[in-house]
Amino acid sequence: MFLKRLSIRNFRCIKDLTLDLNEGVNILIGENNSGKTAVIDALRICFSYGKQWRDIYVSVKDFHVDKRNPAADLGDIEFDLYFEIQKPVESGIFHDLLSEKEGGKQELELHFRYYIDEKKGIRRVRYKVWGGEKEGQPITPDLLDLFYFVHLHALRDAVQYLRPVRGNRLGELYSNIETNEKRKEGLAGKVRKVLHDDEEWGTLINQGREKVNEHLKETTIDGKEQNVIIDFLPFEFRRIVDSLRIQMPVYDDEVIKDKDEQRYFDLYQNGLGYNNLIYTATVLGDLKRKKELIEQTYIALLIEEPEAHLHPQLQGIFFNYLNKLNKIGFQIFISSHSPTITAKADLNSLIVLQNQENRIQSFSIKRSDLTESNKKYLQKFLDVTKSQLLFANGVILVEGISEALLIPIFSKIIGDEYSIEKKGIELVNLNGVAFEHFGKLFNADDPKSRLNCRCVILTDDDRHNGDEVSSRARKAKELEKNLLKVELAERTFEYELFIAGDNRDILLRVFTEMHPKAAKKVDTGGSIEDHAKNFMEKLSSNKAKSELAHRLAIKLHDDPDTRDKFTVPGYIENGIKWVVKGE
Repeated sequence: MFLKRLSIRNFRCIKDLTLDLNEGVNILIGENNSGKTAVIDALRICFSYGKQWRDIYVSVKDFHVDKRNPAADLGDIEFDLYFEIQKPVESGIFHDLLSEKEGGKQELELHFRYYIDEKKGIRRVRYKVWGGEKEGQPITPDLLDLFYFVHLHALRDAVQYLRPVRGNRLGELYSNIETNEKRKEGLAGKVRKVLHDDEEWGTLINQGREKVNEHLKETTIDGKEQNVIIDFLPFEFRRIVDSLRIQMPVYDDEVIKDKDEQRYFDLYQNGLGYNNLIYTATVLGDLKRKKELIEQTYIALLIEEPEAHLHPQLQGIFFNYLNKLNKIGFQIFISSHSPTITAKADLNSLIVLQNQENRIQSFSIKRSDLTESNKKYLQKFLDVTKSQLLFANGVILVEGISEALLIPIFSKIIGDEYSIEKKGIELVNLNGVAFEHFGKLFNADDPKSRLNCRCVILTDDDRHNGDEVSSRARKAKELEKNLLKVELAERTFEYELFIAGDNRDILLRVFTEMHPKAAKKVDTGGSIEDHAKNFMEKLSSNKAKSELAHRLAIKLHDDPDTRDKFTVPGYIENGIKWVVKGE
């Protein structure tokens, strides 16, 4: 079985959120304060219920407060977990959670409700837990023991968790590898026998015992002397494997042939990133073994910010491996705000959390309106920079480098309140016109099937000599609905720049610095539209579009007088105002 759906209500920053989850890897991404940690902690609370050890509880401070109405009564915290039954035997094993649906379909349900009980001014958190649909159905402790999880929090100390002390993770792994109690006792007996039969150890132990007893005889009453026996601690299997430690060889096996000359690094001498990988690998090995031993156990691995201490290339390798774990038999829940990880992850495993107007919403790419063709394109296209659109408060899609260079400064010219950098708007250069693949992220009719932020496409209509807009531009315009808007430039971006306001003189000054001879041939008489056409031809023939945009961006940034005189083309201003404020 696996957790297919999780509903959270009135927990911390989350008012009401339902997540549709994947059988294997689930990657929660989003900006800060979008609820990623709240989701992970909700899972920790639920999976640790009924355990003797717990490191997280619900407190009064965890109840959601409506920022628009702070005085309102605090609603009950509710966690509802719905599990998909994959094998018929699970219906019997988890009978306490069984729920019968229409058409004879069965699923497993686990429900938690926390409420505040106030008496004599003292607030206490009370709770109810039940299985199945009907409140009150009890859950036996034996069933709760079948839920197991490991949580790797963001500030994890891998060296601490792998220290050779009682109950450490490495010892847990070896205890699950060897499960036969007789063989465990036999292995421990071999260690006992080696030490007890060793003459040098026997001599040393006796010398120490004699020293202690000698002083005891002198410090006790005659006839009541104390006499001690000194021996090793009982060599139990678990204590032996708990004393195992991880080391890294200094020399490569190919370099050093005499093993006695090998030297080792301890974990504390290793880098934080690699230690975290060693720790995670140990945990994965342990969880996989637990699943092999008790197939019916539900196992979850919760990882917060796996990118911590890992450089981008190592993040990519780590996530490529995690993508292979979809069929390993347990669920993995990961929270991250790393664009590197987002770019490397399987798109179907991504769940985007967004906080818009103090409301947390989720978007699952797997359950979106994107076709397989769209997903394949995006998977190839979303490199580290472009994947940042999944973390943004809004998105501007452009078709070339010229727009990408200039639009940030254009937004500041329109007004500080429209600065796309300050408003968290992501500008994405598609280096082409493949808008459909991205448009479906924003224009779905079902709010659950789209990102909850505005997106504008800025592109050329490519008309020539008064003709209608191109078929390509018409297709882009057809994408426009819901949170997606399309703004078309008349002819091209450079044409619109040239004819807007008094921009002609500014652009010609910049172009003259680049190609003085070509600049003189722009003004051949006629209308400004004719000049604009000549200007476009000279730019194209000199392959100077991106260079012009670069120089213009610097001039607008460094020269206040030029910036004050410059007019942002209308279609770009409309697009920026809409994506920032919905105007």
